[in-house]
Amino acid sequence: MEADPIKDLEIVAHVMTIAQTHKISTSAALDLYIKKLKVEAGQVKSSGLSLKLQQSLSQEKWELLMSYVRHNYTNEELSQVYYQAKQEGRLKSVKLLVGGDFYIRNSDFLGRKYLPPGIMLEAEVYDNIICQVWLSPTECEFVFIEELEFI
Repeated sequence: MEADPIKDLEIVAHVMTIAQTHKISTSAALDLYIKKLKVEAGQVKSSGLSLKLQQSLSQEKWELLMSYVRHNYTNEELSQVYYQAKQEGRLKSVKLLVGGDFYIRNSDFLGRKYLPPGIMLEAEVYDNIICQVWLSPTECEFVFIEELEFI
């Protein structure tokens, strides 16, 4: 495989941006970037939970979910999705029933963020099993519907 110095420079700049934006070390930012690449490449092993989820969702919903998970949305794209869902009335106010580390994703960050129980969020219901919750117009994650209380 041939080296591409321009691509290498883009990766370094992206990792440095992650570090500065989230006020973390460059090493931690590089770890997050590598995790992001693994997720995008599908190298993360599927668990029994994801198999259960796949079996419970319709094929169309599963493919939609997987295309979303594998696509690296920019902040602008995420923001457009959020505001479109809000404008169409698909977002509902919810309270998180369980606290813990959630894997939050946006265009420059893939990592855990602690959310306490009782935090108010907005959610879009996909089936009676899973919702996409929004912390902000550019930060979202999928959670099971039983982890939320609709307000």
